[in-house]
Amino acid sequence: MFKYILVNELRALLYTWKSMVWFLITSVIFSFASYLFLTDKELSLLDQSEMLWLLSKVIIGTALMIITVDASSTITGEFEKETAESLFLTPLSLKDFVLGKLLASLSLWIAIFLIAVPYIIVVSAGSHVTAAFIMFVLMLGTMLILGFQMMIFGISFLFRSSKNTLTTSLVILLALVLPATFSSTLKNNPLSHFLSVTNPIDNVFSSLDNVLVDYQTTLTGNLKYVFPVLIFCFAAFAFMLYSTKLFKRSGVVKND
Repeated sequence: MFKYILVNELRALLYTWKSMVWFLITSVIFSFASYLFLTDKELSLLDQSEMLWLLSKVIIGTALMIITVDASSTITGEFEKETAESLFLTPLSLKDFVLGKLLASLSLWIAIFLIAVPYIIVVSAGSHVTAAFIMFVLMLGTMLILGFQMMIFGISFLFRSSKNTLTTSLVILLALVLPATFSSTLKNNPLSHFLSVTNPIDNVFSSLDNVLVDYQTTLTGNLKYVFPVLIFCFAAFAFMLYSTKLFKRSGVVKND
C-alpha cells in the first residue's frame, strides 16, 4: 500500500500541468537571478562567493515557498475531496499513507534542486568549492524542506483544511525567514542572537556562508549549523506523530 500511495502521488505530482508550471516558474526565477548576477553592473562587482550565497538563498527560498504551497494540500486535499475515509477503510495504515505522501512531496524538492544545479555551475565557474557547495545545498536543503513538510503534514491533520493549513504554514515560514534576513549588526543583541542560532533557515545560510567564505567544506566544520537543522527536523517529526495520534483517536482510521 505504501508503494501504491507513493507511485500515485508521484504521478499526480510530477506528471501534471501544475508541476510543469512549478518547474517553469523555478527556471525563470533561477535564470533571472543568474542573469542579474553575471550582467548587472553593481551585482557583477560582488565577490563570487557572495554571488553563490545569494543564489543559494534564491534556490532554497523558492523551493520553500513551492513546497509550502504544495504540501499544504497534499494531506488536506484528501479530506476536502472526501476520499480520506474511504482510503482508511482499505488495508492502508496511516504510516504508509503519510510516508508515501511525504516521499512523493520531497521529490518536488529534488526536481527543483536538479534544475538549480546548472545555474550553480555557471555562477561558480572557476571556483574550487563548486562540488562542496552543491553537496551542502542538497544536504541542508533536504533536511530543511523535510522538516517543513513534516510540520505542514502535522498542521494538516489538525486543521484538515487547505486554507487554514496554508495560512498557518506561510505565517511560520515568514516568521523564520524574516530573522534570517537580519544584518549581522542586528544579531549582536541577545534576543536576535538567540533567534539566529535556533532558526533552521538562518543556520542553513550560515553554513553555506561558512563553506564559501571560510572554505569549511567538511561536515565536522559545519556541525554547529547542521545540528539546529537536525533538531528542527526531529521536532517537526515529533509534532507530526502527535497530530497523527490525535487524528487516529477521532476514530477515522480503522487500520494501524
